[in-house]
Amino acid sequence: MSIASVTVHLEGTTLEGGGQILRLALSLSSLTRTPIHISNIRGKRHGGGGLKSQHLTSLKWLGQACNASTTGAQLKSKEITFAPDTAHRNDTVKTGAVEIKQDTPGSVNLVFQAVLPYLLFSGAEEKIRLTITGGTNVSNSPSYDYIAQVLIPMLTLIGAPSIETELHARGWSQGGTCLGRATYTITPLRHQLPAFHLIERGAMRSVNATIIAPKDTEQHFRDELDVMFDNLEPRISTPPATITFDTTFEDSHHPKRYYILLVATTTTGMKLGRDWLFDQAIRPGKTEHIVPTMVRKVAGDLMREIEHEGCVDEFLRDQLVVFQALALSGSRVEGGKGKLSMHALTARWVAEQILGVEFSDDGSCGGVGYHPGGAGEDRDVNEELVGELERVTLGRG
Repeated sequence: MSIASVTVHLEGTTLEGGGQILRLALSLSSLTRTPIHISNIRGKRHGGGGLKSQHLTSLKWLGQACNASTTGAQLKSKEITFAPDTAHRNDTVKTGAVEIKQDTPGSVNLVFQAVLPYLLFSGAEEKIRLTITGGTNVSNSPSYDYIAQVLIPMLTLIGAPSIETELHARGWSQGGTCLGRATYTITPLRHQLPAFHLIERGAMRSVNATIIAPKDTEQHFRDELDVMFDNLEPRISTPPATITFDTTFEDSHHPKRYYILLVATTTTGMKLGRDWLFDQAIRPGKTEHIVPTMVRKVAGDLMREIEHEGCVDEFLRDQLVVFQALALSGSRVEGGKGKLSMHALTARWVAEQILGVEFSDDGSCGGVGYHPGGAGEDRDVNEELVGELERVTLGRG
């Protein structure tokens, strides 16, 4: 039986019910050449749901890359089918340069997340320079800074080749929309991603703050952060080790653009990050509360991540699910005392539906050991995976 004969149906209102279902499903479908049908896309979102610009961008690029037959590929579409060509591999990634342009500030980083597994496991022999135009700092989306400082270092830690980042210009959803541009230089995997184990967090080693805000707020931020660091250190330090604190400030060049990211790094190289793109009303002459409010909130969020004793933060946990599923069997991510977020549960569900993998209560996953480039028997997913898909599909009736 060919894996392509199994069309996997995904109900878009399941669990988190947002764009994550679409992005992850497209990513895994493109790699494994598994046809998918998604209904009620973003069915739990306000405004009617359906495809937004960034979702359509990801769908079209991945569809071209794997030569897929698609239906419903238009803005606001609530239902799509996506069937990759099982006999032909597109040469899109072999040129070494990929450019994805958006004409709105749709999140650069959500597009990056959607296409990264395809590029990383493409089997391409050369580095791939992926340049994306859109929003680098967008509400309800991971920022360029979080991707560069947390996700990418953690991917290197689990065994993926290093990814280089370059920010050409920032694109914002706040203070009037504007387009930005970023390049990610990806070295494709040459072998299967080994099983990884993020189970030993270690002690806190450093906390770094990245601030992007109007220039005249710099000293206020630094003063508030100094107080925050003084209060935080005795709560997170493990004597005799000392914790270093550092702050980087960048002028946002706009009175309504404020962003803060705090990243804690441990002695074992784990990264825990929390951030906030300020999205509340900003009134002229009444901005003094913004800086202390942002510092308190993000410091409190980071402190809760540390107290949970996990090796990853809430947001990274769901972003690693796809790599657990594609790696060799046995990868484990220790999430600590914090409950799985709805995003993480949703990511697991999509991986289970398309790949047939299973996740254990301790954070382990029976990954499929995907071969870069689809290498293996008939350049397809292995027989065990096909069997799992048959079982899962039959089980759904």
